[in-house]
Amino acid sequence: MSIKMLVLSLTGQCNFACRYCYASEHDRSMMSPETALAAVKLAADGGERFVIQFSGGEPLLNFDCLKAVVDYVHQEKLPAVLQLQTNGSLLTDKIAKYLYKNKVAIGVSLDGRPAVNDKLRLKKNGYGATGEILKGIEVLRRNNIACGVTCVVTSENVDTLEGIVDFAYFLGNIRKIGFDILRGQGRGRNLQPPAPAAMQQAMQRVFARCDELAKLTGMRIAIAQQERAQLLCKDCSLTFGHCYAMNGEAAFVDAKGDIYACSSLVGNADFYLGNVYTGLEPSLVEKTKQVIAESMDFCRQCDDFKLCGGGCFARWYGFEDKSAYGAECSMKREAIKKRRLPKARQTPLVLTTRHDLRWKTATHATEIIITYK
Repeated sequence: MSIKMLVLSLTGQCNFACRYCYASEHDRSMMSPETALAAVKLAADGGERFVIQFSGGEPLLNFDCLKAVVDYVHQEKLPAVLQLQTNGSLLTDKIAKYLYKNKVAIGVSLDGRPAVNDKLRLKKNGYGATGEILKGIEVLRRNNIACGVTCVVTSENVDTLEGIVDFAYFLGNIRKIGFDILRGQGRGRNLQPPAPAAMQQAMQRVFARCDELAKLTGMRIAIAQQERAQLLCKDCSLTFGHCYAMNGEAAFVDAKGDIYACSSLVGNADFYLGNVYTGLEPSLVEKTKQVIAESMDFCRQCDDFKLCGGGCFARWYGFEDKSAYGAECSMKREAIKKRRLPKARQTPLVLTTRHDLRWKTATHATEIIITYK
């Protein structure tokens, strides 16, 4: 069996205390370079192209381990795509330049404009973390490095979701926004996912704002869900392609080297798959594949399945029912609808709020001031 998605939890530690963190109960140990490289070698043994994603906790707390993996991948010329998901607060010029030089794609977590983000993404002292996040994004910007943004959607930020689009244009070096609906693990149990109708309306506003700002600035920021729908339109065989665990191709490795099917299922014995030093256990991989496939079979009955690709098992499992799926379905249906609309009809909403948005490119000093009336 071949691993196509290898997620390395470099540490369960984090310098933030976000209210919805699904990883808040993960082990606080630091992964050793030896464990990380054993995981990489296990994935490389499959002989196919694979993704290595550095995760946590906050992975940059264990930068030496990250560096050991990146250096090894390039030294051995492995067919690996390198990705980092970070809160951005520990980025420095030196780290940013290293990541860029070594082709490590960077994703930063941000949940809206400062007033919204500061209610969800907190420092350990309880204060909002926006300032720390923006310092990291500014480090990337001044080094001409683009990044993506992941926005976790809850009932508390869904009504202002389009604000993340404004903020992304303001920052200047954001090239993609992905939306991740709340997962019910860890501290995520204490919050609620958005209502389906609210999510539908939010995505309509998001797409309208994207169209408006693309027209005004000449630069379009991609929405991950829309890109996914476009990809599935070209190849419908990719359904559930996002769920490597369902296909037996996922390995989430914790700091001790234990392997689980998904980052949201770490520590759950039902989804334990093996250890980096002893390998994956085929019987456990097959059992997990079957559990996920059977649990998600209801997706296949949906008319939009071929362009949606299916829902997230871990999200359903975390809430122990299908209530969270309403919001995910609404989000994906709007992305599908957006793909189907003729270009002339892709901005159907009228923006009625009034505010100024200052937008700077990552490579130019000019500013465009946009005023909505």
